[in-house]
Amino acid sequence: MTGRVSQEEAAPGIVRLTLGNGPANALDAGTRAALDAALADALAAPGVRAVLIAAEGPVFSLGLMPPDHEAALEGVPLSAICARLDGAAVPVVALLNGMALGAGCELALACHYRVALRGARLGLPDIAMGLPPVAGTTQRLPRLTDIETALEMLLSGQPVEASRAQALGLVDAVVEDDTGGAGLRFAEALIAEAAGPRPAPARPLPDFATLHAAVAARRAELTDSPVEAPARVLDCVDAAAMLPVDTAFAFEGAAYEDCRDSAAFRALRHVALAEARAARQARAWEGAARPVQSVGLWGWGPGAAALAATLLTAGAAVRMAAPDEASLSRGVARVEALLAAAGGDGAARRARFAGAAGVAALARCEIVIEAGQGPWPARARAFAALASAAPGRAVLAATGAPGSPAALAAAGRRPADTLWLSLPDLVPGARLAELLCGRDTAPDALATLGQLMGRMLRVSLVAAGESPLLGLLVGALEAGDAMLQEGATPQAVDAALRDWGFRLGPYEMADRLGLDTLLALRAGLPAGDDPRARPILVLGQLVAETRRGRAEGRGYYRHDAGGARPDPEIDALLDSAREVLGLSPRRFSAEEIRDRVLAGMAQAGAGLLRRGVVARAADLDLAMVHGAGLARWRGGPMRAADERGLLWLRRTLRGMAEAPGGSEIWMPDPLIGELIKEGRGLAEAEPARGAPLS
Repeated sequence: MTGRVSQEEAAPGIVRLTLGNGPANALDAGTRAALDAALADALAAPGVRAVLIAAEGPVFSLGLMPPDHEAALEGVPLSAICARLDGAAVPVVALLNGMALGAGCELALACHYRVALRGARLGLPDIAMGLPPVAGTTQRLPRLTDIETALEMLLSGQPVEASRAQALGLVDAVVEDDTGGAGLRFAEALIAEAAGPRPAPARPLPDFATLHAAVAARRAELTDSPVEAPARVLDCVDAAAMLPVDTAFAFEGAAYEDCRDSAAFRALRHVALAEARAARQARAWEGAARPVQSVGLWGWGPGAAALAATLLTAGAAVRMAAPDEASLSRGVARVEALLAAAGGDGAARRARFAGAAGVAALARCEIVIEAGQGPWPARARAFAALASAAPGRAVLAATGAPGSPAALAAAGRRPADTLWLSLPDLVPGARLAELLCGRDTAPDALATLGQLMGRMLRVSLVAAGESPLLGLLVGALEAGDAMLQEGATPQAVDAALRDWGFRLGPYEMADRLGLDTLLALRAGLPAGDDPRARPILVLGQLVAETRRGRAEGRGYYRHDAGGARPDPEIDALLDSAREVLGLSPRRFSAEEIRDRVLAGMAQAGAGLLRRGVVARAADLDLAMVHGAGLARWRGGPMRAADERGLLWLRRTLRGMAEAPGGSEIWMPDPLIGELIKEGRGLAEAEPARGAPLS
């Protein structure tokens, strides 16, 4: 054993090197050093005629993990190992199992031959994190397959399955398994046939015109983005036809280094790490969840029907209940219509769906979700009845506009089984699920609902007592409202935030949420915040005039079949408010709007962290990416504040507090001052006592 790589003579003249760095077989600095030493030793061994590189565990290699990219060029870089493979005097075979991704794929492509177990996949997903290849793959791949396939793999990051890879020339043989030594037999056949090394750099490229035309076509498809990696990949492939191969390798290395040092990569890595933590939590829930055979749903409106259809599509058995046959019929009809529109195996989904009137219909369901309509007191009575009827080990949840898990637990009198499920619809296609826990929510109840969200392909965020996503939205809107009072317009604020990377601006999201819901949230802000801050008065007037958002056809915008349109009545309302407050309107630049709104979100996020609503700043950024449609390459408002620096954040907040019509709500949260004093950022804030998953 040489570190994390074992070495053995598998057959006369054949040395087998086996990667053994845990389930991922990550190519971190220690593994690269061990592999390089073992490879050098094997190639120098007397009588060696072939080398086989394999891996123990479920995958060949997942390459570099997000934290490893900072040190990717330190110690023995992968490019040096691949160069050693290029110069090997005997054939080197890669035996691929599971997945060969990122740097693992690059290692495989640098080997002279590849044998893949059926179902194995090769891919270069690091492009999604803003990184080009690190070890010469922009030069090797166009020599191993056609240029269109090479560019697709380099730019999309999508993996290629073994059989497809064989058809594309990337894999030499596909075998069912290696229990009989298929990789070893392939190496023995090479020796018998006197087949020598076959380094990719020695193979020809497509002709210059074909290569350049393909690159030019892909370049024309690129969108304007601060993520440089796609354009740099195309530069490297273009250079393959013009530069000596060693120079082209160095050119790719410089591109990797530049992209790795960019703000976009830091943001993308930040999101990837947060997603990895969420995925680990989801895997842990698999072993902790209570057994579930069916999900009971109390509700009959559009939201309940959409949830039922999504659960059925995810493979769950769903039983819908309503207070009477008429309500039930409407709910069932809505579900049937959604299933018909979705297509697919509708018969199988309908077979898992049933409906009945009355609370008793859900008495055998292991998860019971209250998704009714109307004011909370009426829903609380329904929830109490559901809690009484549900089995003793059933998980009890309510969904809809986020409420209080404590109030829910009090209504049902089963606090250990109870939590609030928030499935925000601030932007189309949102994937966030917020699991809002009470003080006494049992871990296995949380795990059970979290497992169900995983089946729905939702990204789950656990929070204590309140919605992190809506807390950040309120912070954005309070900052926006302060600017509206000084002369900005909702459409100007929204445009500035869309240009920064949000799919929709905060006022567009507010209209989707519902302004009556937003007003209730803002009136119930935690102690220490000022619910009487002047901006809320404008919101209250809109609700009083039944301008409640998209569902009513008007809110901050007018809504019709053509989408959202600016409303002159809003401009008149704001002019009137400014006149009453004695404020003269002024113009705001897009940069000033962005700075203030991001500062407002970071201020709200600091409060959420200090109160222990979430454990990490990255949780809040994950909420904005998956719940508010923020571009991944922005990282999130908390990441943006750290990137700019907390001194910038404090200065901006103080300026907002001192602006005309300013409010004390903008005095920097105490956590910000503490972190500045300690020289730390929001990402380094210690989880508050009681924070979930801390």
